[in-house]
Amino acid sequence: MDNLKNNILKTLLYYDIFRHPLKSEEIFSLLPQNSVTKKDISDVLKQISKENQNVYSKDDYYFIGRNENYIELRRSRELYSKKSWKMARFITHIIKRFPFVRAVFVTGSLSKNSSLPDSDLDFMVVTEKNRLWISRTLLMLFKKILLFNSHKFFCINYFISEDSLLISEKNIFIATEIAHIKSTFNSGMMYKFLEANSWIKEYFPNYRTADAYFNSSGFKVNDRKSFFQSFAEIIFSGKTGDKLDVYFREKTIKHWNNKYSSYDKEERERLFTSTSGVSKTHPGNMQKVILNNYRERLKRFNLELNE
Repeated sequence: MDNLKNNILKTLLYYDIFRHPLKSEEIFSLLPQNSVTKKDISDVLKQISKENQNVYSKDDYYFIGRNENYIELRRSRELYSKKSWKMARFITHIIKRFPFVRAVFVTGSLSKNSSLPDSDLDFMVVTEKNRLWISRTLLMLFKKILLFNSHKFFCINYFISEDSLLISEKNIFIATEIAHIKSTFNSGMMYKFLEANSWIKEYFPNYRTADAYFNSSGFKVNDRKSFFQSFAEIIFSGKTGDKLDVYFREKTIKHWNNKYSSYDKEERERLFTSTSGVSKTHPGNMQKVILNNYRERLKRFNLELNE
């Protein structure tokens, strides 16, 4: 029983970072423990919310501390997210038309239906193998030239190719982002992505792959391919495309090395991963910030992080 209580606390503490209260069924799916039922969790939650001065409940939500205002905050974010999904749908229709784009996923705050007016629209793009850097370069040029590099429209900080679906870096932050990922183009590829990253069940053993709550976008996904895309891909086919893809990758790596020369090589390569099948751009290192914040919260409750 104590182990279940501690794991419930761990789950609530992670989402406390984002001021995001959870319902009992959400805690079940995100709990780092299996061999329990939803009723077990519901019963323990009711018990600890009465006994434990740190866990509170209201309107079927559970949260750390006297933070009833988090409930209204969550509801207001969910309401605003409905507007954000409309923009995500519009942006997806643009992204999917670019050469070699094979799938588009929403990540970040919108994937959790927790957007605010100043939140970025974060996308992950899956490309054809050996064409990631062509696709990325064309999308970045479009964003910088026509949209003046505005984050108001969209932020694409993660590209992977269809033969590099496995995310090698494993921790609770990455697992949480994957668990909530939502497809806006090519749902079939999202299922392949989730299957390739089934390791997240090491963190969330009760999580059900492609769960409707976690992985359904805020609109009906149109998986129809673009005629323009097929036509444009002819230009970058064959050996010319192969060489151009390598060229764009090398130019990007050189750019990162010059712009972030103050970072040591290992840290720079982790934050700006640039392989033939992966392009990851995280200059703010939000992952490190959140994990450190989580460790501090766990320490206050004499709990340890599940590595």
